Parts: sequence; structure tokens; C-alpha cells
Amino acid sequence: MDTAQLEKLGLTVETSEDGARATLTLEPQVAPENPVTHQRLSHVTFQVGPDRLTPLAPPAVAGLPSLPWRSVASAGELGLLVREVFEEHLFHVERRSAQLNALGLHPQVNPDTLELSAELVSGAFTFTLAADRQGGFRVGQVLRQGTPLEHSAVHRFELSEFREREVLAGYLVALFDEPPARAAPAPLASRGLVRFAELAEHFGAQAIVPPRSHLELLVQMTVNGESYRFAAARLVGRTFRGLLAGSRGKVWAERFELDDFPGIVQLVADLLKVPPEAVKLIGPDTPQE
Repeated sequence: MDTAQLEKLGLTVETSEDGARATLTLEPQVAPENPVTHQRLSHVTFQVGPDRLTPLAPPAVAGLPSLPWRSVASAGELGLLVREVFEEHLFHVERRSAQLNALGLHPQVNPDTLELSAELVSGAFTFTLAADRQGGFRVGQVLRQGTPLEHSAVHRFELSEFREREVLAGYLVALFDEPPARAAPAPLASRGLVRFAELAEHFGAQAIVPPRSHLELLVQMTVNGESYRFAAARLVGRTFRGLLAGSRGKVWAERFELDDFPGIVQLVADLLKVPPEAVKLIGPDTPQE
């Protein structure tokens, strides 16, 4: 790999079995400041690619977007690019922190890596929500009654879709909860569960749900002997966030408009590539094997 241009720019280049790395010394006038430690970044080390530089160190810049280097004319120009992507990351941290606060969650920023995270506790579950450098969220660690749950899938979600903490909590619990087997369940009323049929019976089919009221629902089913759960949470108006999960984790998760929703049976049949008659909806009183 030709790194002579990087050396001409004043970068220190080192080559090893893992490839070439280049270190840039930042001028004080362009060096970005860590807003937590209030220390300026004096050096940035990159992994050198054919056309781009990927930030590796210090930890505050690791994982930032890679930068083009063949068109850069000076070390100062490269330093400005570093500052630009660094400040974009800080913008995402501030924006997402405000959204977490609005949900009643407490954002935490690692002083070294500047990675944003928050904990959400719901019943027996504790979720660690972690943001990437572009502000996208994923589910990090999950504890159930203090015990870590192993999960190989990467569960990403758009935080701004959840306007209430309870809606986000319900979505996350539906991802990881496993309903226990029940041979003789207690009556619905004693467990605080309400069927939609009961609502229509007691309040009438003409009752309405105000545009911004909180609404969640859960439907359990079996498909060819396997158990699945469908959960939906109202975001606003007639827009919902839906989730289908089985014993092996999430199958589907998307926003949808109520008017375009095909129905649970048809949706599940399409997703799992089975005939609709293979989808058997079950109630909370139905014993599960």
C-alpha cells in the first residue's frame, strides 16, 4: 500500500501484520474537546485503507466514520474532517440524550469513549440501551431477575418512535419474555388482564380511543406446534409499532398503519411462509405445552 502521501502530510505511518496505521497530530485550533473530561484530542490514530482512514484511537474517536485521504491536501484539512465527524457524534449524543430524558430515562455518557447508554427497568427485566456513533440504538445487556440473558441477534430500534416509556418497555419485554407454561391459570380478572371482547361488551363497539392515548395489545399463538407472540403498541393516531417473536427471538418488527394491517393471522402466515390455517390464536387461559 502506497502511504507516501500520508507521510508527506506529516502523519506517522507504522506497518505491521495487521496493516498500516497512521497517526495525525492535531493542531490546537482544530483539536476537538471531550465535553466530559474537557481535554482536547492531541492525536488520532487511523487504520489505513486503500482510500479511507478509519479512526482507531483514542477511545473517544474509535468507531467514527472513516475519512477519505487521497484527496486531502494538508494535515490541517484532515484535522478539520476529524473535527467534523467528532462534532456530528456529539450532536447525536445530545439529541438522543434529550429523547431519553423525555422518556424518563437517565442518559449516561462514558467519559473515555463518549458512548451513550441508558438503563430501562420493567418488572423482572433490566435493559441496557446503547447508542452507536450515528445515534442508532440497540439492545445491549439484558438481565432477567438479575441474571444475564444470552442473545446473539442484534436488536436495533428507532428511539423516536416511542413516545412513552411504557410503550418502549412493552416492546423490549415482548422481545425477550418467554411466557411460562400454565396448566391451570388463574381467572383473567385476578391477573389484571382484559380482553378486547370485554371492552366492547362493557363499553360498546362505538367507544373510541383518543388520538394520543396509550394502547398496547398482546396476542399469543402457535404455528405448527411452536409458540409465538404478537405485540403492538400505538405510537400516535392510527400508527402502531408491531413485533412478532418466537422461542428463538424476534421474527419481525416494524411500524404499520392500522388501515393497512392485513390481520394477525395473515401477517404471521406471510412472514413464516405457512398457510393461514396453520396459525392458531390462543387465549391467556389456554394451557401451553
